[in-house]
This record gives sequence, structure tokens and C-alpha cells, in this order.
Amino acid sequence: MDVQQSLAKEDEIEEMSFEGNDSPGGSDSSDSDDSEKEREEHYVLERKIVELRKELAKSPNAYNTHIELISSLKKLGELDQLRYARESMHTIYPLTEELWLDWLRDEIKLGLTDEDKNKIELLFQKATEDYLSIEIWVEYIQFCLAGMDIGGVEALKKIRAVMEEAIRHGGLHVVKGALLWDSYRDFEMAIYQSTKGGSENENMVQAQKITHLFNRQLSVPLLDMERTWTEYNEWLQILDQKVEPHVKATYDKAKGQLEKKAPLEDTLLIAVENDNKAAVYRTYLDLEMNEFKDPARIQALFERIVAEIPLYDAFWNDYCKFVDRQFKSAETTFAIFKRAIRNCPWNGPIWSDYILAAERYKKEDGFIAGLVEKAFNAGLATAADLLAVWMSFIEYLVRKCTWGDNDNENIVQLREAFTRATEHLDQTYDVEGDPECTLLQYWAYFEAKKLKNMPKARELWSKIISRGHSKSAQWWLARIQFERTHDNNYDEVRKLFTKSLNAVSSSDWPELIVKQWLQFEREEGDLQTMDVAQHRCEARMKKVNKEREGQIVQEVETGKGRKRGKIEDAKESKTVPAKKPKISNDTATTKLGPKKAVQPKVNAPEPASKPVVIPKPVTDPSRHANTVFLSNLAYETCEEDVRKMMSSSGTITDIRLVLDYKQRCKGFCYVEFSSQDEAREVLKRDREPMKGRPVFMSPSEPDAALKHPAFKYQSTLEKKKLFIKGRLALTTTKEDLEGLFKKFGILKDVRLVTFRNGTPKGLAYVEFEDEVSATMAMNQTDGTTFQEKVLTVALSNPPPRREDRTLDKDDLSLGGGTRVRRTQVSFVPNAVLRQTHQSSMPPPASAPKSNADFRSMLLKK
Repeated sequence: MDVQQSLAKEDEIEEMSFEGNDSPGGSDSSDSDDSEKEREEHYVLERKIVELRKELAKSPNAYNTHIELISSLKKLGELDQLRYARESMHTIYPLTEELWLDWLRDEIKLGLTDEDKNKIELLFQKATEDYLSIEIWVEYIQFCLAGMDIGGVEALKKIRAVMEEAIRHGGLHVVKGALLWDSYRDFEMAIYQSTKGGSENENMVQAQKITHLFNRQLSVPLLDMERTWTEYNEWLQILDQKVEPHVKATYDKAKGQLEKKAPLEDTLLIAVENDNKAAVYRTYLDLEMNEFKDPARIQALFERIVAEIPLYDAFWNDYCKFVDRQFKSAETTFAIFKRAIRNCPWNGPIWSDYILAAERYKKEDGFIAGLVEKAFNAGLATAADLLAVWMSFIEYLVRKCTWGDNDNENIVQLREAFTRATEHLDQTYDVEGDPECTLLQYWAYFEAKKLKNMPKARELWSKIISRGHSKSAQWWLARIQFERTHDNNYDEVRKLFTKSLNAVSSSDWPELIVKQWLQFEREEGDLQTMDVAQHRCEARMKKVNKEREGQIVQEVETGKGRKRGKIEDAKESKTVPAKKPKISNDTATTKLGPKKAVQPKVNAPEPASKPVVIPKPVTDPSRHANTVFLSNLAYETCEEDVRKMMSSSGTITDIRLVLDYKQRCKGFCYVEFSSQDEAREVLKRDREPMKGRPVFMSPSEPDAALKHPAFKYQSTLEKKKLFIKGRLALTTTKEDLEGLFKKFGILKDVRLVTFRNGTPKGLAYVEFEDEVSATMAMNQTDGTTFQEKVLTVALSNPPPRREDRTLDKDDLSLGGGTRVRRTQVSFVPNAVLRQTHQSSMPPPASAPKSNADFRSMLLKK
């Protein structure tokens, strides 16, 4: 609200100043030296700034409006207003590297006094807190060197402190970290050169500082390490010293780590899309966490990631958890959480972890309650985010309760939080706010277990059942189990069994209710209650079975109609002449006597023959688009197997499993989904195994479309796809190949070539997102050994498909077609045919034998 008021106030001042500028002589733009065009542009820019300020007064969080306002003020040259606009934006959002450098360089130009320089230094400190930026740290170092007296002791301490802070933040950056190290060494080298005329002790101390800097830098895997190593050796030659063994060992270790990181850095260098960068960085994190396991370098990598792709909340979430668990420092942990919620305020799990961290470090109640209110005002993205924040806060209040007589205040606060949470979720998202009723179940548990208030717990469970769960057997059984656990009131349990048995639909297995009720009566009831339970269960199951029979009949009729419609759909509507009506007398002809000619009655005129029109059935064209064709299924596959496999991809409306006369699967079926998007998503799961066989998934097409080939083999060089034609081990999995090739770039697809029964052929295809990654992977894996097998890796270049054979006129069959027919002498054994074929061929011409050949024949070599 303060920001809005200040913006509105400044807007009024701005309008007043603009009115003054419109008057004659009130603006510099009215000078004779300015052209009319410049005055017009200046006026338009001023009016635009007024409109932008009005927009920000209404929507202070409009990011693009802030950016546009800063750009306009910079063009206008209003430095005070520009500074205020930048500060206003920074109170809401972290600024990017470009915005900070632009701001800092503008302030450096105007900073003349010591007070101005102190303000600029504070501004640099704010800039380094938002994101890791090597460029900002380099600018900070240059500002310190340009504005301070190197000869002063205090100045040297201050500059070294800035240098050490820069190394701590960015010295582990693999690509740009060397800039900071080089700046630090150049600074110390300049001091060394200036102290040459001093005492020998001062020179020795300064030389040791430079040597120590070299040793520290060579222990870090940075690009261009070889150059640093060469400079280090040259430096030691000046000092007439030799390389110590432990320095060489740490350098070799860092260089080995750099070799493992180099492919990832190369991939990041060519990655353009943020999604591609995120995938590479995820691999990078796995390498650092699982192999190198250096907390400082892991944190440095996290800082690099969130600086480059700051809106990927998954990395912020992982970063917060890593810092909280690894360093166990309240100051460090809260600093990361504050930055995370500034960048991704919509993410509920980050707020939830922030609340837990505040409780862990014993923050006061007001601080935690303030976090919850900030989370609600930040605009959480989904109902799950809102629920996560409420659950974290309620869990905190639960842990505060001692459940004693003197704990009424905490209990009242807890109940109020439960009430507010349920109302908040209902008002914002209705039933979808908490579809599993997690909050209400949690509340009911504490009412029954801790507070011994079963009426309130039953009221809450009634609310749960009424939220779309009244026909679900599982939810009713959970309600009954809750009653038995916390009160075990037999009369109440029997009432619940009766209600649930009548409420559960026939399609949701009321047999579960029957089974549990009878088991309850065996354990807790007597003969009378068992008789009542059995009578009610039998009566209900009779109704259920009738309902199911009716559903089966309806499905059968619907299925017949669908089959009939499919046959008729292949034909066009046509007119069929009606058959002549049969006219017979009362005497029926039997098989015992000869048929007699039946004379038609005179008074029975023959009705006119009218054509019967067979209408073409109306078909839904979207059904084909929503249907996926599955083939290569195992013969023992049933409909339930298909449903279990495919239900994760969307809502299945129909499964048509093609069966043989023995009611076994023929190896293919049709699966219809509720939308085209779901069907297209399923096609990405092509060749996913089921019962040990790869299932081929393809779009279903109308019968007319099936006459034409739908798939065309690739017959040209595929520069993004690799073909592994070395014999892979039969135990090699898709995950093994992904682990081998993902370090070279973003993988698009990995496919193991198998026979139809699922047995691997020892071949595979690996497809990358770009050609550079594929080429790099081929060069580095071809000829290597993987799982005790030597790989042969090449770019995929399928041979051209063999075209249909063309025949001469003499080869044409009797029907005139070009189909090649087998010989009619098909009963002659193949061995006889081969002998006949061989005897008809002339003997091959042999070359004259030499003396060596005759010698070999004689000695039978």
C-alpha cells in the first residue's frame, strides 16, 4: 500500500510538472535549438511515463511495466525518478544482471563524493545478493581499485576482503571463475612489484601470498587450467622454487574432475532453450552430488543454476533443502529461502519448507504466522500449493499443543486454524481444494484421539463422505475403521454398515462392504445380529446383480450396434428392392408331403413393391482420433491388463480386445480415450513392454485410410540419431544406455531393437535433440567397451527400401497381374528341385592348376 501511495503521489507531481512544461518558456524543449520533432518525442515520452505510473499504482507487481518505466525514464534523462523506479522494482523483484549493471554504471558516473561512493558500495552489496554474477563482482573489484588508495593499510584490507568475498561466491564457477582468481592475483602481483624496493621480509611475505593464491586456484576445476599451471611454474622459477608434490596431486585431481564436467559444459554452451539447460543442469547436479560430493561446489552450482534459470522452482526447492540439511545454519538457510520466495512466490512446497525451517530454528509465533500470511498474499499457483502451506502451519500448531488441561489456548488456536483452512480451500477451489480430504481426516483424528470429542469427529467424517465419496466402498470402509478404532460403538458401526451397503453403487464392489460386515458380526455379534446382517446383505446383492445384468445387456446391445454400424459404414447408402410378400392359406406345408402350388386369393391384391432405403449410419469422426491401436500383445492378455497399463495416460472410454474362437487375444486391440490429446500422449509410449513383449502403439485410422501405407521408413542420413550396431549385452536396458549417452547432450529417444517376443537383438538407436551432441557422443563412444562388449557407434543411415520387383510380359500370371506365383509342381521335394537346378547349370570354369596345387593334392593338404 505504501508503494501505491508513493507512486500515486509522484504521479500527481509528474502531471503538474508536465503541465508546466506545456506552458511557454516552461521547458528546455522550447528553446530555439531544439527541433519540433524532438519536442514532440519528448512530450510523448513524458505522457507515456504518466500512463505507466498509473498502471503501477493499480498493479504494483506488473514486472514488464516496471521494466518499461525504467527504460522510458532513462531515455528521458530523469535520474532521480529513474533511481526511485529502480528501487521500487527491487523491493518487489530481484533484478537481473543487466538491470544491475546498468544501474551501477549510471551511479558510478555520478559518484563524486565519498558519500556517493559509500552508497554505491552498498548498492554493489545488494546486487551481489540477488544472483551470482561474475560480471558484477568484476565491476565491484574494479570500482574498489579505482576509488581507493592501494598504499593505505586499511584500504588494502578492504580490497582483500572484497576479493575474498568474490572468490567465495564465484571462484568455483567452472567457466568464469578464473576471472576472479586472475584479478586477485594481478592485484597481489601489483603490490609485489611495488614492494620490491622494500625489505626482503616484505617481499617474501607478499610472494608467499601469491604462491598461496596459485595453490588455491589450481585445486579448483576451472576452464583453462593449463594456462594457470604454466604461469605457476614460471612464477616458481622466478622464486627459484620447485612444485610441491601435494600441489601437483591436487592439480591432477581437479583436472580429472574438469574432464568429466567438460561434456556438460559443452552442451550448456550450445543449449538455447531453458528446458534443455534444466535437463543438463540436473545431470550436472547428479554428478556433483553422487560422485564429487563437495558441499561448497554443489552450492556454487546451485547458485549458477538459479541465476541462469531463476523461474524453475524445482531447483529452488532442492537448493533450499540442500542448504537446510547440509549447513544447518539459520542465517544461511533463511537467506536462501528469502531469495527463493522472491523468485518463485507461487510455489507452495517452498513456503512449506520455509515454515518448517522457522520452527526448527525456534522462530517466534509471529514470524511463522507472518510467513503464512505472506504465502497467501503471494498468489499460490494451485490448490495443492495452498493445502501444503496450511498443512505445514497446522502441523506446527499441533506440535505446540501439550493436550493438557492448561492448553486451552493452543487447542482453540488449532481448531480455528482447521476451520480457516477448510473455509479457505472451499471458497477458493471448492471440492477440488482437498479432493482426498486430507485436512478433514487430520482434524477428525485429533478430535477423536487427543480431544475425545467423537460427536465432532463423526460430524467431520459425515462432511468427508458427502464430498463425492458417498458411493465409494473404500471411503465407507475407512469411515467404519475410524469408528472401530476410536470408539468401537457396535450400534454406530452397524448403522454405518447399513448406510454404506445401501449407498455404494453396484459398480464399486459392494461385496467389500458385505464381507467386512459379516466379518464384524463373526467377531463382535451374536446369532440375531448375524441373521439381520445376512438378510440385508442378500437383499442388497440381489438388487446389485439385477443392476449388473441390465448393464451387461445394455453393453451387449451397444456392442452389436457398434459392430453393425462399422460394417454399414464401409458401404454407401443404397436402395434395395423389396422381396415379394409370401401369400399362403391356412394349410401349412410339411416335410411329409409334396409341396403344393399355392394359389393367391383373388381378393388379396399384391402390395406395391417399394424400395427400402438402408440409411448410412452416422459415425463420429473424433472416435478414430481418440483411438489407439495396440499390437504385438501376448496371447494371454486380457482386457484388465490393457486397462491397467493404459489408464495412467488418461480416461479410457472403451477397450475393444480382438479375440479368436477360443476367446483368446489375437495379439491386438483398440483403446479409445476421452480426448485426442490423451491419445497423442499414449503414442509416446510406443514399444513399452507388457508381459515381456514390446507393445506397438499407433493411431487408429478408418478402413479407407488403411489402404494406404501410414508409415514411411527413413531412408536418408539422420544426423541426430546414432545406430549402435555392436553386439550389446542381452541384459542391457534402456536406462543403461541413457546413463551412457545423456552426458553428451539432451536425449530425445533411446530404443532397443527387439524381436516381436521381446528378446533383444543387441542393437539400439539413440536420438539427441541436436546434431552437435550426437556427433560428440559418436566420437567418444565408438570403439569403447560397455558391459564387456565393444561398441560400434555410427550415425543412423538406413539403406534404401527394396522396391517392388518388375516383371516382363512373359512373367505375368494368367490373371494379368504382376504378383509372382509359385510353380504348380509344388509336390516335388525341394532336394530334388535343387539337384535338378544344379544339374542344369554348366560347370564353372576352373583355372589351370600349378605344380604347387598338384603337390597339395598329392600330399592331401
